[in-house]
Amino acid sequence: MATLKLTMDSRAKKNATRNPIIIRLSHNGKSTSISTQVKLAPQEWDQKKGKVTKVHPDYITLNLHFKKKLLEYEKKVLGLPMNADELSIVELRQILLNKKKPAEITFWEFAQEEIESQKQQHRYGNANSYHEALNRLIKHTGKELRLNKVNYTLISAFDALLLKEGLSKNTVAFYMREIRALLNKAIKKDLLDRTLYPFNKYIIKGEKTVSRAITMEDLEKLRVEPLEEGSKSWNARNIFFLTYNLIGINFIDLSLLTTDNIQNGRIVYRRRKTHKIYSVRLTPEAERIFNTYKNDNSKYLLPIFNLDGVTKEGELDAIYLNLKVCNKYLKKLGTKLELPVKLTTYVARYSWANVAKTLGFSKDLIAESLGHEYGNSVTGIYLDSYGSEIIDGANEKVTTFKNELQVSMATAKLMESNI
Repeated sequence: MATLKLTMDSRAKKNATRNPIIIRLSHNGKSTSISTQVKLAPQEWDQKKGKVTKVHPDYITLNLHFKKKLLEYEKKVLGLPMNADELSIVELRQILLNKKKPAEITFWEFAQEEIESQKQQHRYGNANSYHEALNRLIKHTGKELRLNKVNYTLISAFDALLLKEGLSKNTVAFYMREIRALLNKAIKKDLLDRTLYPFNKYIIKGEKTVSRAITMEDLEKLRVEPLEEGSKSWNARNIFFLTYNLIGINFIDLSLLTTDNIQNGRIVYRRRKTHKIYSVRLTPEAERIFNTYKNDNSKYLLPIFNLDGVTKEGELDAIYLNLKVCNKYLKKLGTKLELPVKLTTYVARYSWANVAKTLGFSKDLIAESLGHEYGNSVTGIYLDSYGSEIIDGANEKVTTFKNELQVSMATAKLMESNI
């Protein structure tokens, strides 16, 4: 017999101040959850009694709401036919929620639920990636595509179509990985038969990307290019060199830096994607750029991104919009200066590694400085052989390479004169 229980789900985020209240559905040794669309602080919930405490101002109303919901689902369970035990837990959940049977679910419907789930867990990057892949697929198939019709034939045709449209193999691979991730979730939820899984036969193939780094000479050319102060190109260049000086910091992490992230002359932050803590000593150039944008009315180090007052839900969209604008003007700058690659904020990260390599630093040190997992790919152990002082020293040389650049240019001129 299926059982239902109200509980607080604290898995979404470790440091969350409010957690979702869910109804835990158990059936045939398995369990799943049904959202109540309500989030509470830990002190507002009595886990043992499964009730809202008197700390919450509307505890009576909420407890009554939860009681009615439980009663509604319990009545449906009691009204099930004698062979209800043969139902999977997913099928039972679908019945309680008045939803379609697994065979009737469309890929669009399933993906939308997963996107919303990712947002509730504050995994906005995953949600955005799922959304991009979903839109690409649905553009060619329509929203009526059944989940169980996403097969090898369809995926192969989709691959060919994207390549015909001029997308790179790596872009196609990105979309395929997101679709694969969604289908894996569907299988785990018993909404898709594993025998229908297209990625048993279809192999996702990428290709080695052309280096997106620019040389010391190109970096200096970009640095000294006359630009109108306060213009969008000027701002974009500042963001590029901030990224470079902070050892290739991700644009999202850079956007979210606040005054609290400055500690003893260092930028200390937890990367949003990996949750690893980074500590980078502020270089004179980085400090100068941050001071350019200093605004006592904003907690952010880069108030030009206008994130003050933006909700957590809208944060990522605002950041991606800022990134799009920044890269647009960097591309224009790169074209104007006739740089060999399309200039983006990510080129700053590649260029840091390229200059470090040019200056003779080891691959191990470069990898650790950039926060790469290096060596043991199974355990993903980070190198501990280099302390912050060594990495600080490397970054100082990489960001103040003018002497080395002058020497190399002088050597080149001397060689030309001897020819």
